[in-house]
Amino acid sequence: MLKTAGILMILTAGAGLGFGKSYELSMREKSLGQILLLIRWLKGEILSKHASLHDAFQSVSRRMPGVYGEFLLKTAEHMETSKGMQFAELYKRCAEETVGKLPLSEKEWEMFLALGGTLGYLDLDMQRKQLEFYEEEFGHSMEDLRAEMPAKKKVYQSLGVMGGILLAILVW
Repeated sequence: MLKTAGILMILTAGAGLGFGKSYELSMREKSLGQILLLIRWLKGEILSKHASLHDAFQSVSRRMPGVYGEFLLKTAEHMETSKGMQFAELYKRCAEETVGKLPLSEKEWEMFLALGGTLGYLDLDMQRKQLEFYEEEFGHSMEDLRAEMPAKKKVYQSLGVMGGILLAILVW
């Protein structure tokens, strides 16, 4: 009886690992979508309304759900209180505190941090070009992820279940 319960736990754990890894891919896709939305809204605020970076971050933070809204609001608040600090450093620190736990690849995380280094100090045309560049790059990452996601999810789920079965057989 105890052995059977242990084998069921192993099977469940293996399947859980596979489905958990699959879920991470879905969360990464969602995060990329949120970043694209953030960039588009910032671009709209800066280019259409000619808003300052502080005002753009505050305005977009009200519309952004979850951690990205929190990140924008925290960054806007720090812009007021941290006089003399470079924006890129402030952006990076706020990003690591609020958004750093999300499932992005290393390249995507580096791009997200690099975005902060290109905002605020350029003229309007250069900011537009930079925001369009990052919008395009994150768009490509999203397309690549969506193309490989069905196959990877299936592999993760299958490997989790099969690994659980293999371990159960070895224990039996």
